[in-house]
Amino acid sequence: MSLWNIFSNNFSEIINDIDEYTRIFNFCIDFNYNLLLYSTSGFPFDLFIDEIIKNKFGIINIYRKEHIWNKSIIYNENQYFFEIDLDNPNMPKKYNLISNMLLEIIKTKAINSEKHLIIIKNIDKLKEQFSAFRIILERFFNNCYFICITNQISKIENPIKSRFALFRFPLFTTNQISTIFNNYLQINLNPYLIKNNCRNIIFAIFIAQTEIYEPLLVDENFCSLNYPPFKDFLKSNYNLKDIRQLSYKFCQYNLGIKEITLDLLKLNKKNYNEILKNAVKLEELLTLSNKGREPIYIEALLNQLLI
Repeated sequence: MSLWNIFSNNFSEIINDIDEYTRIFNFCIDFNYNLLLYSTSGFPFDLFIDEIIKNKFGIINIYRKEHIWNKSIIYNENQYFFEIDLDNPNMPKKYNLISNMLLEIIKTKAINSEKHLIIIKNIDKLKEQFSAFRIILERFFNNCYFICITNQISKIENPIKSRFALFRFPLFTTNQISTIFNNYLQINLNPYLIKNNCRNIIFAIFIAQTEIYEPLLVDENFCSLNYPPFKDFLKSNYNLKDIRQLSYKFCQYNLGIKEITLDLLKLNKKNYNEILKNAVKLEELLTLSNKGREPIYIEALLNQLLI
């Protein structure tokens, strides 16, 4: 079992150990109005929302399946909630499609509850459609409520924020992350992360799973690659088409985001933080998506870092 799965399975106990998270959690499970949860990058909102849903509807497991009746939009839906992540690499940039789809849903009566529950992740991406979204919030509050999350609260307009109960989530402290690693993951936190006062637990788990250590930054002899042709590729005059072909080549060799990240770090040490930031974000999204979409996430990672 991966470290992330162990962390996920114990997440309810972890948040129960921290009073501030417990207080917010208890409020959220009894609240049927709009919630806007925000933090800087590094808090596992996906797991927190899953725990809210489990307790709100009295279920043990949450099953997600991508629905494609509207092939322009990637979303999950079941009898309890509708969920959309605006940061999904497959999501169209014409967000008016999303507003129209939301209207189709909330004009109908909810089946298993009084109101539709709609989860929108990275709601700040909807900024060009905020006026249309505000109309939805105002006209259909009797038939739906939203749980939205963002790492960019400053990009949310005040008229939108005024229609939500806002909760700011502090990141785990380095001491709390060390305790979680020792008590639940049963490994020590990387000394490099302690030294740099890491508070991003998603980042910390990714580092542990890929076994990336500080010597990687300074050891010139540490040069073995998971995909040796990658070195020559980076020296070539590649374009978007070349990157797409490379992403599928990685998949043919059964190399995922973690292995590609290691190679990128070995070949481009100056952009250490940028590489890890992008890799962690897409790896987390992939764990919540269909494994068959991995080539798309790999391509997104390469485009973000190489273009």
